[in-house]
Amino acid sequence: FERASPAPFASGPRDLIVVCHRTPDKVAQGRFRLDNLPDGRVDLLARCASAAIFTSHGVRRETRLWLALQDQSVCLCLDGSTARGMHPDERTLAAAMKRTLAVEHGATSRADTANGWSYHAGGLEQRLRELRQQRPVSRGPRPILQLHEDGEATLQELLAAGGGGQPAASPGAVLVLGDQLGFTSGEEALLASAGARRATVSPRGLLTSHCIVLAHHALDEAEARVGLAASPVE
Repeated sequence: FERASPAPFASGPRDLIVVCHRTPDKVAQGRFRLDNLPDGRVDLLARCASAAIFTSHGVRRETRLWLALQDQSVCLCLDGSTARGMHPDERTLAAAMKRTLAVEHGATSRADTANGWSYHAGGLEQRLRELRQQRPVSRGPRPILQLHEDGEATLQELLAAGGGGQPAASPGAVLVLGDQLGFTSGEEALLASAGARRATVSPRGLLTSHCIVLAHHALDEAEARVGLAASPVE
């Protein structure tokens, strides 16, 4: 985990928001059992965290994952730039989530509680508002990409074509993904009003964690192409 990782891409930070529904109160309060992660589908949250942050020999320092627990109007954030001593297995990630959530509900804080994880009030709407204001210096607005089975184009096509006045490797992409229940009509309207573009990563319905991996791949490729094009010819 502590091996050197590549320098952050020049395009800026990458934020992924997973919109979660029907999260039980015991999960949101950190009262779930580590020996029964499918109860409350904590295993799915942990898989998303693993897919979002970890690479083969390190972590994506430029990436943040936001687990938006919509029913409780709170978010858990895993920041790759501050994550330390963590492993990609579900139990380790679930234990870190449990500590962070439990502290917010009265448990005693430990030295490893803030191990890249943080707790934030507000759900999808507040995260979009805040993230759109966080833009790289001298760069345009951050593009919002909604991963959806009924996307207007594949993510690769949108990144290659740009669109909306944004270059192919727009700075600091914000990707929004749904859980197994997709998006509510209110969330769809919110994303549309924020100017989100719908993209798909597969002609088939996939697990959210798998979509995260495919989205990272598409963004990595797009940024690599832009980096090569910007490199001076020797």
